[in-house]
Amino acid sequence: MVYFLLFIPLALVLVAFQSTVLNQITIAGGHFDILIIFLVFLTLYGSYELALISLLVMAPIVDAISGLPIGVSIIPMLSIVLLAHWGGKTIFGTRLGWPILVIFLGVLIAGLITIFELYILGWDLPWDELILRRLIPSAFLNGFAALLIYLPIVLIGERQEYHLE
Repeated sequence: MVYFLLFIPLALVLVAFQSTVLNQITIAGGHFDILIIFLVFLTLYGSYELALISLLVMAPIVDAISGLPIGVSIIPMLSIVLLAHWGGKTIFGTRLGWPILVIFLGVLIAGLITIFELYILGWDLPWDELILRRLIPSAFLNGFAALLIYLPIVLIGERQEYHLE
């Protein structure tokens, strides 16, 4: 219950930060997606159930703020949480760069699912433009950002494991 009370407000702050500040930052055509990074690390290092609750709170708000039909972001975010949970619990754990790979693949998968959902809903989208100039650079950018976040988490974890001070 304490985690729920802590992470839901954090998720809402991240949605606001993503929609206002990070949405304006573009590096080589890619955009940071702190929500995907948050969901992957919450799934792998926190609670799978809490990640599911967080995405159910965040996704409709992200859709409303970005002008998408409400509910479009639920399936892409759910696919990321399921991928992280499946790989983290069955094969890789949190080692071998799995979080970084999940974030890289998650951005690609979530973007493709979102593009496909919008196409089904009748939106006219330039697929090649979105995939080549927006989605792939965003995947690399978020993978690099995940690396910058992942390294301190691993180092802090090792330090706490051996009780070093």
